[in-house]
Amino acid sequence: MFAEEFKLIPLMNSADVSTGADVDSINMEGIHKITYLFTFGAVTTDITITPMSGASAGTKTTAVPSRYAAGGAVIGTAVAGSASSCDVLAAWTSTATTVTLTAASNKFLVVEIDASAMTNTEPWLTLTVAADSAGICHCVAIAEPRYTGNRSGTVLA
Repeated sequence: MFAEEFKLIPLMNSADVSTGADVDSINMEGIHKITYLFTFGAVTTDITITPMSGASAGTKTTAVPSRYAAGGAVIGTAVAGSASSCDVLAAWTSTATTVTLTAASNKFLVVEIDASAMTNTEPWLTLTVAADSAGICHCVAIAEPRYTGNRSGTVLA
């Protein structure tokens, strides 16, 4: 089963990201890699996501590099055999600091982070999602744990 191989983590539910909102902090000590899945409602500006590590939950000390890709169209849009579909990701982009999604309204975004890119003394990972206008965001993460099991312990604070 998928849930026995990977850790599924609900992180953000209908959060207004107009002034910036943090997804729940994750303790990455037992995780190799984490993939964040974001969906956005009507957002009239660009979205920025800033991954930061820290020594404790909610502490944001050091920027963490990441890779990201967005769906090719607004959610619910599909064109057979085309890259202009919501479930077809654009090319991956790497960043040392901040992820930016332009024209974020009703879009899907994937952000991946390797635990090996984090500072050793800062095992907690917190992402801040921000827009300059009202906008709703949902986020679920899929973690690749070092040890698998269907009843793995929490990674949240």
